[in-house]
Amino acid sequence: MAHRRWPNRWQTGTYAVTTSVNETRPAGATEAEGTGASTRNADRPSAYDTLRDPEFWLFRIYPLRVLVPVVVLAATLAWIILATTESLWGAIGAGAALAVLLLIPMRGRTPAARIGGALARRRSGLRPADQLAQAPAFDVPFSEGGGYGVRWDGELLLTMLRIDPPPDALTLLRRGSLSTDQLLPLTEIARCLDQFDLTLAGVDIVSTGARTAGTGIISHLYDRILGPLPAIAHRTLWLVLRLDPLANAEAVDKRGGGGTGALRTAMIATRRVANRLAAHDIATSVLTAAEMNSAVRELTHGFELDQLTESPGSLEYQGRYLTHYQIGADMVGPRGLADIWTVQSLSTTVTLRLRPGAHRHDTRADHAGTVVLNAVVRFDTTFEPEEPPLPGLRELPGNQMRILLDTLPIGAAGRWGSDTGYRGTITALTDIAVPTAGCGQLIGADELGQGIAVPLVGEGTRHLEVIGNLDLAQQVILRATALGAHAIVHTARPDAWHTMVTNLDAPQVISIAPRSAGASYHAPAAPPLPAAPYPSTTVVVFDGIAPTAHAGGATIVHVRTPDQPPAPIDADVTLIQDPDAPNRITVRTATASATVFMVTTPDEMHYIGESLAAR
Repeated sequence: MAHRRWPNRWQTGTYAVTTSVNETRPAGATEAEGTGASTRNADRPSAYDTLRDPEFWLFRIYPLRVLVPVVVLAATLAWIILATTESLWGAIGAGAALAVLLLIPMRGRTPAARIGGALARRRSGLRPADQLAQAPAFDVPFSEGGGYGVRWDGELLLTMLRIDPPPDALTLLRRGSLSTDQLLPLTEIARCLDQFDLTLAGVDIVSTGARTAGTGIISHLYDRILGPLPAIAHRTLWLVLRLDPLANAEAVDKRGGGGTGALRTAMIATRRVANRLAAHDIATSVLTAAEMNSAVRELTHGFELDQLTESPGSLEYQGRYLTHYQIGADMVGPRGLADIWTVQSLSTTVTLRLRPGAHRHDTRADHAGTVVLNAVVRFDTTFEPEEPPLPGLRELPGNQMRILLDTLPIGAAGRWGSDTGYRGTITALTDIAVPTAGCGQLIGADELGQGIAVPLVGEGTRHLEVIGNLDLAQQVILRATALGAHAIVHTARPDAWHTMVTNLDAPQVISIAPRSAGASYHAPAAPPLPAAPYPSTTVVVFDGIAPTAHAGGATIVHVRTPDQPPAPIDADVTLIQDPDAPNRITVRTATASATVFMVTTPDEMHYIGESLAAR
């Protein structure tokens, strides 16, 4: 069993392997295809054509790991009483009373489970920070240039892909529905598990994002405007791939054997997944070791894990609560997943883990062609939730730190979902998909009442052109600040902006540039870091003034009337207000256009009402 030495040899990153991800494939096959049992049996009717929860509902309240110790303890007490008093009925009564006392569920959890959870949390072992650092990521260069970030997760090799968002896509927002130009179907990921001569141990689809950028007044205002819409302005989506070299010894031997062969096999498996998604016009990027570490920091918000305080229901640090829930089988679908993104939180992270439903030597015929899906969601809030925010979410009391570590792309050797999960065929996953990008900023609603959103500000230099009245421009800027933007306004009419800036009373969020503000201008402080995982964004507004080039990756917003000349810079997104019907807005991007109607609330009118009245 020489293969058992691979993790110890390679986990320190002291070896560098220059390899190639190109190889000779079977005749008629392409890297975008898979040839596993899951694909071969996809068209056969099966009892698993809908996701099935193997866990009996009663075992959620009385799991065997709790029930067995209680029965043993009650029997021991009964034996002691019988031995000392020779009272049969007294022994039976004492044992039964103890069992009832420990097994009466309170808020869905028994006292025995609470005691067991508390003891488990105090059990000695590696500190969370040590688990985070025990298997550092390292880069493996390949001959075509660049490199793959890799780390060991126990005996599994772990690589990561980031899904690159499409440019400036329009998103339709409907209650209970995820509608965008690009969705990642779980069926395609499931087909990537079984590849020609190798099988992945699992793939995690990790999606994190937030509705707003913080807890301020404007963020709350914008959240109320969104209401029940599943609007996540900024979203990051990763795929975490795990390969077991021992289970794929033949494939590893074909590629050189040992650590070198294991690394080559993992890289080839990763490239096949990327190529399959590329065939569906979904662009991906392979993460380097540094980018893998950045992903972990984004998912943990930069917290030191040892600083987190674990309670039965949450993890807490400096007033921020991280709470995990299992997503019930009935919620793993289009409506259920959409509802999750409507929950008000600082940020939301959904992890879907797909694993092969049958091992190569599995003797159960009904498991052939199936996959196992585990689903968990984490809500980060400013308060500790007393109950799940949605029906269908199951509490995970006493397991918050374990679930956090097991769902992070680190070498924690986590086995979350190894003994539970929802089993189904490819058919069972047909309607399940994950958006690959955030929806951006809500612009308005179409004639059917569907919300229309588009990214207006973001990373890198962008150009937004607003052709119309001041009220449209101010609404756009106000909502951008709710999403973490820091706006600086250059305007030929500073008095028209004064009311909005004064009512906000947040110079670190929006300010008027000195030449527009006059002598009373005071330089604003640096913008605060948003509470949600948004990139820092600076927005420079030119209202009635020709825009100038601005260094530093800021978003340029040019506000003009229809009779004024356009800016010399091509706009990424253009908003055009109808002069005859000011509530009617045309949204144009490089790929699509739509007509919407402005939507506002009385609270928002407090800030932009003056410009609306001046139409």
